[in-house]
Amino acid sequence: MNIGFLGTPEISAHILQELVDNHINVKWVATQPDKESGRGRKINAPAVKEKARSLGLDVLQSKVFDNVFFEEIKKYGEIDLAIVVAYGLYLPTYFLRYPKHGCMNVHFSILPKYRGAAPVARAIMNGEAETGVTIIKLIKEMDAGDIIAERKIPIGVDDTTESLTWALVKDGSQLLINSIPSYVEGKIKPIPQSSLKIEPTYAKKIESSERFVDWNKEAISIHNHIRALYPWPVAETKINNLSIKLIKTKPIKEIAPEDKNKAAGTIVFIDKKSNSLIVKASDGALLVEKVQPSGKREMTVSEFLNGYELKKDMRFE
Repeated sequence: MNIGFLGTPEISAHILQELVDNHINVKWVATQPDKESGRGRKINAPAVKEKARSLGLDVLQSKVFDNVFFEEIKKYGEIDLAIVVAYGLYLPTYFLRYPKHGCMNVHFSILPKYRGAAPVARAIMNGEAETGVTIIKLIKEMDAGDIIAERKIPIGVDDTTESLTWALVKDGSQLLINSIPSYVEGKIKPIPQSSLKIEPTYAKKIESSERFVDWNKEAISIHNHIRALYPWPVAETKINNLSIKLIKTKPIKEIAPEDKNKAAGTIVFIDKKSNSLIVKASDGALLVEKVQPSGKREMTVSEFLNGYELKKDMRFE
C-alpha cells in the first residue's frame, strides 16, 4: 500500500514518524514552503520537511495546491491513500479524488463539534470536560467528511492547549494506524456526520487580540482562557504599565469576606514565600502561580516578586 502524507507543523511530524515506525509505506510528503521566523528572520523549514528528510522521504513544497503542484505529485505514481494532518492549505476536489481510497484527515475534536482551525483551544476555553480525535474522509466542506474512527479523552483541569494537543496526537497516531488497514480493506463503513443528529459547532482561529484578560469574568472562565492561550499567544494583563503574561493559574471559589466587594482585578493576597498571588474575579478569585514579565523568561510568582514590587489592593487593568 502506497501512502501520500500532507502536513506541516510538529504534530504532523510526530504522526509521520509513527506511520514509518509502523511500516506504512509513505511514498512522498507534501508540506508548506520554508518560512522566515524569529527576530533574525531566519529561514526555517517546516517540522514535517525536517522529519521527512531524516527518514529519507521525498518532500514536495508549494505555497498553494494548484495544478502545477498536482502534476509534480502525480510523477510519483498512483497512491492508495493520502493522510492529511494540519497541512494548512486548501486541497482541491481533483486531489481528494486522486488516491484510490481517498484522503483521511486527523482532526482534534469529536466531530461535528469544533470544526475549524482551533478545536483544542476552543474546547478548553469553553470549559469542556472531554474532547477527542476523529479520523474522517476528507471532502470539500471543511471537517464535514464521514467519520472513519474516533476516540474520546478527558480534559484535565490543568491541561493547556499544548499539553492536550500532544495527548491527542499520541492517541490520534494509534487510532490512525489501527484504522488504515481496516478502512482500505473495506471493513470500516464511514458514518456520515449528518446521521448523528448533532448540530455542528465551529472553532475559529485564535487571534492575538484575544490574549488580554478580562478580570470581570468568573474565575473558572479566566482560568480556562489562560489555559487555552498557552503556548500562543499567551494570556496577558497589565499593572502599573507592566505587561505580564499569565502561565499557570488556579480558580478559587471562596475568598475572605472583606475582599468580596473589591473590584475585579484587585490583588487580595500576595506572599512570596508561598508563591501566591491571588487576584479578585467577578465571583471569587484566581491564584496565579507562574508568570512571564515582558521581555523575560517564565518564572514562579516567588521569582517574579524578587524583582517586581506588587502589593495587596493594587489592581490589574
